[in-house]
Amino acid sequence: MKRIVLICVFALWSAFTFAQKNWVKQKLTSHFTASFPSAPSQTASTTFALKDSTNVIYTATYSFIAQNLKVEEKIFEKLAATNEFAGEFLSTLQATLPQYSLEKLQLKQHKNYVNYLTSGRNETEKKTIFMNIVFVNGVYYSLSCIVPDGIQSNKDLFLNSFQIDK
Repeated sequence: MKRIVLICVFALWSAFTFAQKNWVKQKLTSHFTASFPSAPSQTASTTFALKDSTNVIYTATYSFIAQNLKVEEKIFEKLAATNEFAGEFLSTLQATLPQYSLEKLQLKQHKNYVNYLTSGRNETEKKTIFMNIVFVNGVYYSLSCIVPDGIQSNKDLFLNSFQIDK
């Protein structure tokens, strides 16, 4: 039994490692790099996107949120870690994605950085959006994956395959 479990763990680890080797690293800013299944297109000055052959959409975008809110970076980092700010952020996010019913944000820590996780459902188009938003030095980086019903995707790998450089 232990042998079967070890074989399964090794197989999953190998698939994860192999799948990411062929991925394309896209530098969003000097502090953040996202990995895509293949080369994305720059669709706006701060947004990169890729639609694969199964109609799964991968996007990475960023915004200088502390600067836009006119808040110092150190103060903003503390603010982003509060439930109150997370609630306001979710309201703003929901307004930009009205076709999705977004779930409450989960506040997490990635190393020393605050990040929010959420997902949302679009019943009309039968697809789900998954999001990982990471706050680094007053900038928010949003990794999103939109998956049509019934499609297997690399969403978890995409949402967690990023690199933060100091």
